[in-house]
Amino acid sequence: MAASIEQEQGELIASMYLRDRRGRLRWTDGYRTRGDCKTLVSMVALSIAVQLDDPGERPPPQAAPAPQEEPATPAEAPCSPERPCAGQPALPPSEAPPARRPGKAAPARELRSVQAPPSISAGQAAAERFRWSVGAGATMALGLTPGVAVGPTLAVTGRWPAWSVALEARGLSSLSTNVDDVRVATSALTASAALCLHRQFLFACGVGELGVLRVVPEAPRIARMLLNLRAGIGLRAGVRWPLSEGLSGYGTAEAVQRTIDASLLRRGGIAKSERAIWSAPALGAAFGIGLELNL
Repeated sequence: MAASIEQEQGELIASMYLRDRRGRLRWTDGYRTRGDCKTLVSMVALSIAVQLDDPGERPPPQAAPAPQEEPATPAEAPCSPERPCAGQPALPPSEAPPARRPGKAAPARELRSVQAPPSISAGQAAAERFRWSVGAGATMALGLTPGVAVGPTLAVTGRWPAWSVALEARGLSSLSTNVDDVRVATSALTASAALCLHRQFLFACGVGELGVLRVVPEAPRIARMLLNLRAGIGLRAGVRWPLSEGLSGYGTAEAVQRTIDASLLRRGGIAKSERAIWSAPALGAAFGIGLELNL
């Protein structure tokens, strides 16, 4: 019999396994609750007690041998060392024959706990705890475009209890339409990968992203875009809170160091050279909120 209690996404999950002497699974059960540890332990103890007291699991009791009956002594028995005749001294205790022992009582049944092999149970538990999830949310970015950019975020995540791997896509549009008296329409499309470590409701990630920045000036003769490819690496921190058994909300904050940046140039006159009217800062930030659904 093996039992374990684990905490996952605000719930306490109890698992119980019973295997025979050959390692074959004979019985399994489990319970889950949200915060009521005392009740969960009582339910686990009751289930184990029922299994141990199940008549089908008990070995057949050993029958106690019937006590041997001493033969009746005849009225006129001949003299013997065990029964001396009248007038003869009795044998000392050291030389007396041993007394007849009564029949032995049946030994008490010994309860042995059969523990599942660690490798099998660990592998089965790991397979059960892995899951896929999909998420959708909204992101606000600073430093990615001229002004503040907002837009949707979609993600697919492979999740284990302690860590996860996520692939994300973002589509952002700048709220600023005027850069140095030049009217522009700015949008960005980025793809990122995140490797995250989870501890209770908190998580921290390493992030790498690659994207394209699109800036369309209202007057192309006045301004033009220089290198619209963007890339960066950074860190992300967040919190996740369960809303139901399969749905949870999350909030994130991240900082990304740009490795490839873009600039917006303003054209000069015939005798003047171009000059940059906007360049992406070396460090950008993003804040997000959304929902995650477990598959």
